[in-house]
Amino acid sequence: MAIVPLSNILMLVALSRSRIVHANRLVWLNAFAIGIALFYTVLYLPLTPVAPILLIWLGLGFLPVAPALSLVAAIWARRVLIRSVARHNAPRIPRVWSGIALALAMLVAADMHFSVTRIGLHLAMSQDIDSRQLGLRILRAVGHEDLMLRLCYVRSGMSTDLIGMLLASGDPVSTDQARTIFYQVTGTPFNEKPAPKARAGRDWSMRFDGDRGGDRVGRKVEGVALASSRIDGSIDADATTGYLEWTMVLKNEGTEQQEGRGQIALPPGAVVSRVTLWIDGEEREAAFGGRAQVRQAYERVVRRQRDPVLVTTAGKDRVLFQLFPIQPRGEMKVRIGMTVPMVVTDLAQAQLQLPAFRERNFEVNPTLRHAVWLESKTALDGSGELKQEHPSPELWAVRGAIADAVLGKKVSVVTARRDSAITTVWTDDQKSERKQIVLQRYNRHPAWTPRHAVLVIDGSRAMADARLQIAEALAHLPLNIALSIVIAGDETVTLSKPGGLDAAVGAAAIEKFAFAGGRGNLEALTQAWDLASAAPNGVIVWIHGPQPVLLEPVDPLLQRFERRPHLVRLIQFETVAGANRIAEKMDGAVPVTMAPRLGTVAEDLRRLFGQWQSTARQVTVTRERVSADAAGFPRITKTSNHIARLWAADQVAAMVQAGKPVRREAATLLAQRYQLVTPLTGAVVLETRQQYTDAGLEPVAPGTVPTIPEPETWMLMFLVLCLLGWQTVRHGACRVCRVPR
Repeated sequence: MAIVPLSNILMLVALSRSRIVHANRLVWLNAFAIGIALFYTVLYLPLTPVAPILLIWLGLGFLPVAPALSLVAAIWARRVLIRSVARHNAPRIPRVWSGIALALAMLVAADMHFSVTRIGLHLAMSQDIDSRQLGLRILRAVGHEDLMLRLCYVRSGMSTDLIGMLLASGDPVSTDQARTIFYQVTGTPFNEKPAPKARAGRDWSMRFDGDRGGDRVGRKVEGVALASSRIDGSIDADATTGYLEWTMVLKNEGTEQQEGRGQIALPPGAVVSRVTLWIDGEEREAAFGGRAQVRQAYERVVRRQRDPVLVTTAGKDRVLFQLFPIQPRGEMKVRIGMTVPMVVTDLAQAQLQLPAFRERNFEVNPTLRHAVWLESKTALDGSGELKQEHPSPELWAVRGAIADAVLGKKVSVVTARRDSAITTVWTDDQKSERKQIVLQRYNRHPAWTPRHAVLVIDGSRAMADARLQIAEALAHLPLNIALSIVIAGDETVTLSKPGGLDAAVGAAAIEKFAFAGGRGNLEALTQAWDLASAAPNGVIVWIHGPQPVLLEPVDPLLQRFERRPHLVRLIQFETVAGANRIAEKMDGAVPVTMAPRLGTVAEDLRRLFGQWQSTARQVTVTRERVSADAAGFPRITKTSNHIARLWAADQVAAMVQAGKPVRREAATLLAQRYQLVTPLTGAVVLETRQQYTDAGLEPVAPGTVPTIPEPETWMLMFLVLCLLGWQTVRHGACRVCRVPR
């Protein structure tokens, strides 16, 4: 505080004169300055011995020793002043402790907001439930959000408020604890906020990325941003499949090497089937291997500061990508290819939802747009910024520039028209050891109907805007389905009764519930499983926002699904995009169905409930591998190898659910053969051949990776199909016209 140097200057001026005036006031000011200087001397005491090193290497200047020097100067001036006053027989001056007490009182008052926040943080860390809830209420009411956010990036026992210093010296808040509490208080993951700037001379540890090389996105890193992004794709409407390639460039404006990390929400049922990294301008394809094997290879190369990229799953229909090092003032370019099964609700059309970021440690400028360009040989319709093109009879396209804030939402849905008469398609299985094909069949049959539906509703603040839509959609739940509702709050609220809860009562409870902060959902999901498992055909519909931290143990829920894997179905319905640690823990262990998000919350819930009507019929898509000699399928409906990849992904999921070690080993080998990123496998790009050899991996051959057909390829395919059709008709006519002699 400026009061300390000002007091010392006034004392020096007074002592330089032959007669001291206002001695009593000067002594009070001096005692007050001593109290301030004493506090900051104690605060910076741990840094004082290493001040010369900090001055040379980190440029902290004389800040660590400035309080101590000011304290010495103030004490010396006071002693000189006391001797001078005594020579002139002046009245007795006040004791120094009075001024120090006043200084400390003013420090406490000035930093009361920070002190209350520190008190709330320590209460929120308590093992006692009542103390923990009290701490959260204090922080939600008067907590200092900037301080809580800063503690998410740097663990420090150093505090600039007196009460905070006393609390932090005993039990400082760790970064993981701060991140958990930040979410519980604000309802927002800490890394969705801009990273706080490191203050000059302080917070120097914020320069270090403690999450580098780990298995989570973690903190935002300063200086790294998305420089460009494009999504290219091809759609085969008759096979209701698509292939998308998301190419992005991350740029580092900082002065140190950084790691780029992000989590991508894939379209429902999609699987990553290609990863490419540009090294010195050359495309390098990934190697696919066991999850632990590829992560070890990545971490080993990260430690050596070479050029790897790693892609692994992070929950149902989610992947985590990591690339390092992004050089200072440099950039890294990566491409992630994904095979996508489209959403089929009607045999006459299919829909595709574009992928989107769910968590990232880099910035995306609000002005940046994702360039999207998808093509097909049948009609395409795009929503929002996606505009339709029809440049030739055999080529359709949708393209546009989409803001990151709306990518993956209703405005980024593509609809493809298809021939409803096509109910079977096939492809050669080029990865099979024998001559085999994969058949994909479309069947319409009565929809599966649950007897008991348990809605688990996340009570976090992020869900507040959706509560009216959820309440409105309950009116469309079939009357023959028993309803229960479990709301995840600071304390779990369960609404259930024999025979089922009245939908109107449930809707009213949802509308009245106070959605606040961030709430854990694991306890609510566990209670919902107990309710849904009481009778056959139970289903849990988990309607939620982000779950960036685990607030309760996940094992009780996993145990229920592992012991009774087919007793209860779990449908995951995401209303607000974000990280989901619960889904990551369930990855491969719990059979989860992702509800397609193609419209508003109310529209998508009504569509889900409508599928449970007793008169409803649904389209299911099944895939099987058979001998190529098998008859009974129309040769004209041959399609791309993507349905073979989807068949392999289905098989891997089924073997993982079996839970047997032998089956998991077979699933790992199958995923590697078909070059897929699954809960058991990942993809990694390394820099040199020797690095692959050391890791026991083999990069895929460039000719075996999926690609996007160019427009000329579409035209060639169209001409070939026309030729095959003409030959079929011609040979058929010849057989009819042939007359035996």
